[in-house]
Amino acid sequence: MAFNVKKLALSVSVAVTPCLASAQNWDGLYGGVTLGYASHDATHSFSNGAPTGSSDPDGALYGGFVGYAVQSGQMVYGAELDFEGSSASGSFTNTTGATSGGRVEQNWQGSIRGVLGYAGNLGPNPALFYATAGWAYGDFDFQGGPASAFVNNRYSDSLDGWTVGLGMDMRLANNWSLRTEYRYTDFGTANGTLAPSFPGVSMPVSVEQHAVRIGLRMDF
Repeated sequence: MAFNVKKLALSVSVAVTPCLASAQNWDGLYGGVTLGYASHDATHSFSNGAPTGSSDPDGALYGGFVGYAVQSGQMVYGAELDFEGSSASGSFTNTTGATSGGRVEQNWQGSIRGVLGYAGNLGPNPALFYATAGWAYGDFDFQGGPASAFVNNRYSDSLDGWTVGLGMDMRLANNWSLRTEYRYTDFGTANGTLAPSFPGVSMPVSVEQHAVRIGLRMDF
């Protein structure tokens, strides 16, 4: 009986070892899908001196990514791009003195980033721990004006800035990994006028984002 148990354990070990070895190969083309949550710091100011405010939009992110990586020992170097739809929105009203109000809705976003990773393990599972940084872009709609009627005045703007983050891809099977990621993005400042009611008044809005994502990665 003891002999049979030892024989079975040895057989399992031999069968699993090549799988784990190949699972630590992060070279080549890969892609996947993600679902996430984004929280923004969106600060509105007004050229006519109306009080400022923060609309703090938040909501879901959903999309996909594709990348290419080269591995040297345990170090992994690559580039990645992603595109996501967004349901993030938020508004504010400020009733101090001359009132003001505003709203931000994010339509979509994307990024092009470099990736620097380390091939290690999380428990028994091979895992790629990585840092990423690059260029980000997004499309937004803005509303603003007096607190009682800010929804009537709007403009749209496409913003671009920079993004940095940390993440991990953990192997679930030979070509499949579970992705978890946090990223900070500074989209910069949008600028537009509050037509039709206040075409001479501009409302700059600075937009920053904190986002967490979970997803599935497939290596091709």
